[in-house]
Amino acid sequence: MESLAAALHIRKPEIQYWIDQNWLPATMVSKGRLRFYTITPEALLHLHKHHHMDVLGRGLPNQSLFEAYVQYCYSPKHTVGEQLLDVRRDKRERAAFSAVSKSRQVQQQEPEDEYAGEEGRYRVRI
Repeated sequence: MESLAAALHIRKPEIQYWIDQNWLPATMVSKGRLRFYTITPEALLHLHKHHHMDVLGRGLPNQSLFEAYVQYCYSPKHTVGEQLLDVRRDKRERAAFSAVSKSRQVQQQEPEDEYAGEEGRYRVRI
């Protein structure tokens, strides 16, 4: 919660208000009298999609900073499994395709039986 408040240049009680209103889903862990909140990227995206106008109505000082934080800094879509950047996915696809192509070329170059490769080796001149 502290890091989100620092990044968005807002007070921690404002983020606590978002959590209390169920605008921002968060997981709370208590250790004695201390409470720690874990805010996932999906939770922040939920806040942005469903309560964007509510947050702006509360006087968010820098809307563009909030949107940039949601879109680029806190979003995991470029770091996890299927959600890798298109460039990385395309690179993996190209590598897999070239590996398959090379294995097919090797299979085509190998003779099917042990005498198939000798046909071109011997020539008879008449």
